[in-house]
Amino acid sequence: MAVCLLGHMSACAAAETEWTQESYSKKLDLGGAVSVVELDIKATPAEIGPEGSATYLLYLTRQEHDGLSMLTASLEQNSSASQLEVMPLGPLGDQQDTYQYAMDVPMKEKSNVSLRIKGVFLHQASPLPKELKQGDLQLLTWDGDAQPRTPYKTASATVLINSPDPILTFKAPVTSSQLGNAVQFGPFTDLEPYTADSEPMPQGHVHFAYSKPLVSYKEYQRHVEISHWADSMATHDYIWLQNVGPRLKGSFSRSQNMINMHMNPLLEKTSQIQSIPLSLPGSAEDVYYVDATGNVSTSNLKASPKAAGAPRRLDIRPRYPVLGGWNYTFTVGWNERMSKSGIARFNPAKPWRTRIAVPFLISPKTASIESATLTISLPEGAQDIKVSLPFKVDNVHTSRHPSYLDTVGRPTISIMRAKCSFMNAMPVFVEYTLPITTYLRKPFCVTLAVLLVFAASAFVSRQINAIPQSVK
Repeated sequence: MAVCLLGHMSACAAAETEWTQESYSKKLDLGGAVSVVELDIKATPAEIGPEGSATYLLYLTRQEHDGLSMLTASLEQNSSASQLEVMPLGPLGDQQDTYQYAMDVPMKEKSNVSLRIKGVFLHQASPLPKELKQGDLQLLTWDGDAQPRTPYKTASATVLINSPDPILTFKAPVTSSQLGNAVQFGPFTDLEPYTADSEPMPQGHVHFAYSKPLVSYKEYQRHVEISHWADSMATHDYIWLQNVGPRLKGSFSRSQNMINMHMNPLLEKTSQIQSIPLSLPGSAEDVYYVDATGNVSTSNLKASPKAAGAPRRLDIRPRYPVLGGWNYTFTVGWNERMSKSGIARFNPAKPWRTRIAVPFLISPKTASIESATLTISLPEGAQDIKVSLPFKVDNVHTSRHPSYLDTVGRPTISIMRAKCSFMNAMPVFVEYTLPITTYLRKPFCVTLAVLLVFAASAFVSRQINAIPQSVK
């Protein structure tokens, strides 16, 4: 109740700041499962709040809101950019097709500012047709606003839709033009603010070819185990892969697949997942990649790079082409030396204090991730744990996980987030204290256990020898 009231108050406060937008440029780079939106805005606030900032409101459509993976904003001043915090405020009034996001823009006096907003969205394009035969051309369609949806008066605006492949058709009830693989709606002049009482926004439609499969991770589970004794960080990734492109019409024919791969391989590959490129850390050792059957021997692992910090490429090649609607699950794992790869940092001013960096995930740029979970198992006895997250998450859970020769179990941190993308491949920092006594606990417990076994064995042996033998 309090959270809802606070959100309503924030929305009311944000609406009080009026802006005049000199220019509003929206560019949408369409993809299969992941699309990127960039906004370049030049605007001037009508007034500045008492805290030395003016609140800017951004409107997203219901489709954009439902598929939003990450939204960032920056203020560009004097050839430098400062990041702005973006706060969701909920739907506009009783409407469920417009959602508000607010950001406080710091400024000392009223002046023209340049805002750059970048958003990563999932599933903004959908297959059309929904089903394909083997070797057919894969086509996608996008439907959305052909005119900027903004709460402020705008002097000049354009909407640009970019496609990675040729565009077949497009239409919109506004001025539009095509240049290569791009469609521009507008330019618009003297736009009125969009409100809850405004007429529905004019909709644009773009039908285009797409030469890559639509890759989606339905589930991504990463388990990382830290060991100071072994100076190692062991990473174990479980990935549930799905092709969310057009479904296969009819049954799959291996012979037809081989013929198509020989006659027209580019067309046959457009809707099939035949390889998943992964960028492993350059210091990755003991790499393994398996599925439900066993080792995926058809895959290709590049040698460790010579350049420091360069990634090590792994191409996972499934045992069969993954067509639309099909699934494939596999596991990838590796070890890294913490002291050599810079994963761990030790603070001389704070003895036994350690800070580690754990990447949240790895993913191709074209893959959407519906649900991701990172589980970090710290060494047994770790205390005063502090977690620093690079972005907002849905849930953080702590527990204890017993492992080999543990007595009280390892502190475990589980971080969950839905609707992820390549933009979430950022490190999670964990800081903790590991006293010297914890290093001695495991060998002490093992030694004590061995001594107890010997003592019990000696006691039983003495008891057996003390029993008098019966006289025959």
